[in-house]
Amino acid sequence: MRKMGAQSLWIEKVTHGYDPEIEYELNYLREYYKTSIKTEAYKLYFIREKISNNGKVDLRKITFLSCSAIVNYSSKNNSDSYLLYSVTALPKKHQFIKDKSIPLMNYYFHSVKDYPFQFLGPDNEKVKFTIRGAPFFQRNDKTSFCMQAALATMLNNIRPEQELLLPNRINEIYGINFGEEFSMDPKNTVEVIKKLGLYTKRFVFNQRHTKKIFKELLERYDWPPSSLLYPWMESGFPGFIIFYPPLTKGTDKEAFHVVPIIGHTLNTDSWQPEADILYKKQVDLHFRSVSAWVDNFIIHDDNFGMYLCYPTSKLADKEKGIGYLVDFVLFITEEEIKFSPDVLEIDLISLVRDLIDNNRNVAPTNNIWLYRLINEKTPLVSRTLLATKENYIESLGADDSEGNIIPEKTRKKITQQLPNKFWLTEITLPDLYIANKTALISIASELSTGEPCFMRIPKECRYINENGKVESVVLPTKSHYRIFARRNENETFDW
Repeated sequence: MRKMGAQSLWIEKVTHGYDPEIEYELNYLREYYKTSIKTEAYKLYFIREKISNNGKVDLRKITFLSCSAIVNYSSKNNSDSYLLYSVTALPKKHQFIKDKSIPLMNYYFHSVKDYPFQFLGPDNEKVKFTIRGAPFFQRNDKTSFCMQAALATMLNNIRPEQELLLPNRINEIYGINFGEEFSMDPKNTVEVIKKLGLYTKRFVFNQRHTKKIFKELLERYDWPPSSLLYPWMESGFPGFIIFYPPLTKGTDKEAFHVVPIIGHTLNTDSWQPEADILYKKQVDLHFRSVSAWVDNFIIHDDNFGMYLCYPTSKLADKEKGIGYLVDFVLFITEEEIKFSPDVLEIDLISLVRDLIDNNRNVAPTNNIWLYRLINEKTPLVSRTLLATKENYIESLGADDSEGNIIPEKTRKKITQQLPNKFWLTEITLPDLYIANKTALISIASELSTGEPCFMRIPKECRYINENGKVESVVLPTKSHYRIFARRNENETFDW
């Protein structure tokens, strides 16, 4: 909070009937202990502006940085306190001199949204406000455990409702009696997700098939496990990582821990992605996934706090037998997705290599950027994520680096047969991605089959027409263009 410029903390005692979700939690505790216990709850609000007790302030103009709920309870033999929830704004560095907040450099958040709250002012004035972020929940080993805490973060970020779903409600969804303790495992977690009409994509690190895939991808394409996870994360699918402390796995006291994935950080100054290929590694198809520049996943950990950086290298500790021993990674999707983007990305890189081989004679005066793609010694760079038709058509309206624009009539023609959702793979060169965040080739593929249905290259587009035939059209755009971005309201500060 200090880094974000918080100067005031307001504390509000929760009275009976004021907040139904907090009331539900307190009743759950009472039912759990089945004895007379004393319970109370407080809401804490961190505010950027400096406000004194006696000062007059326009509550509609203050900046709420977080809203949290603390629960206290005590009985004859037991007492404790825990953080029920906290929704904290996406982290920014506040500059007091300029009175301006700047997003953290190269931080990208994918599983966040706006959450509405209400604050009761000194004169009983109700002030409504929203905070954009990912809710954080803390286990209490009574009404919830770490799995419920992580799953609640994920479900809140994917469900359309804005009101918070608390971890104890997950017990209800599964069918646990009110007030009963319920320690979840990966199996019944998947059952809860299915009951909500959602789907999962799972990476079980212990399975022989998964280990074989990891080994082959690493040996042939220098792809670590994080490269398989990246498209799901950047597509905005909420996910979590399950790992075992090394001293508990396989013992009588085996225990796992769960952390939800919120986003990622990017190190555009990293030397390794290009240098490894040039100096020592033979990589099939001579390419790099953009995930090679991703150095951390942004996570919540109910033991340590929110918006923390989890090094992607830790995913590989499993094979080394050290560290956190990642066991299971799961993403939640709104529809069943059968064709995996990692397989698709490699297939499309192979297709682009064939395209390059078939155009070796192109002259720089005819198509300068296709010429550079063909003759560049650096690896190709690929990026795959889920796109919607509406969002992608919007992005096609942007100009390229030379100011050329695809006419609206052409945009409608070439995208008419695009599915409503599809995998979008962008291919570019390292310097264009790192310095400009721009692409040279875009390919849309069916979610269910991976079949390409649209390809944009410098000066040309190949698409499926209304008769189901492949058609080609010349485009006025002949240079690189901004990479696709999912529609959201998150501020970013790129380097």
